[in-house]
Amino acid sequence: MTAVKTVGLSCGYGGVPLVKAGTLEIGAGESRVIVGPNGAGKSTLLRTLCGNLAPVEGTVSVQGRSIHSLGHRERAKTVAMLMQIQPIDISYTVEELVRLGRTPYLGRWGHLRKKDREVVDGVIDLCGLEDLRTRVLGKMSGGERQRARLAMVLAQETPVLLLDEPTSHLDMDHRYMLFEVLSRIRTERGCAVVMVSHSLADAEKFGDSIIYVNNSETQIFGPGEKDGLKKAITESAHVPDDWIY
Repeated sequence: MTAVKTVGLSCGYGGVPLVKAGTLEIGAGESRVIVGPNGAGKSTLLRTLCGNLAPVEGTVSVQGRSIHSLGHRERAKTVAMLMQIQPIDISYTVEELVRLGRTPYLGRWGHLRKKDREVVDGVIDLCGLEDLRTRVLGKMSGGERQRARLAMVLAQETPVLLLDEPTSHLDMDHRYMLFEVLSRIRTERGCAVVMVSHSLADAEKFGDSIIYVNNSETQIFGPGEKDGLKKAITESAHVPDDWIY
């Protein structure tokens, strides 16, 4: 089953294309990792896939429906996005933040039902936050806060999850935990995951394929095309010298 499909997609601002993504197709349970130099348009592509940014040209569909035609509530049930920079109220506790992920499913009065509480408890446990659930975000480390943000988007229970550099602020143990969690939701939920990463090593380990964005163009490299990716990066006019490889 196709989770995400783009046709003739160009992304940008003010009608000016920054990234020409063309046709992409991502199946349920599959992963794609977007890599490229700073300013290449990786986050712009992700914002277009989630429906927050209208395409300059082309279409984005999720499970056969145009993501840009959906209302805010229905879109939030379809695609969840962990942004690189996302303002949050640091007076919230971890549990209060995670509960926000259930907002699209709540009724008029905003009360959590039994199902909502079970989901919140489940993702708190999944992200290793049980001992921190009553901790105020302002009194947590950057890595702990990042895990809380991840739990919040997982609580949306969407068929598509978009992540913009999710390993930021995470130490080695919690980076490993993140990929374990993502692998699990891909297997158990059939969730499609698209992630922007600054690490080629992480991209190769996690991605079913890698989307390389550079000079307004995208190239897709499969599992056995590591040499082709290296060549494309080496030949780039803007080789990112701080990539981890």
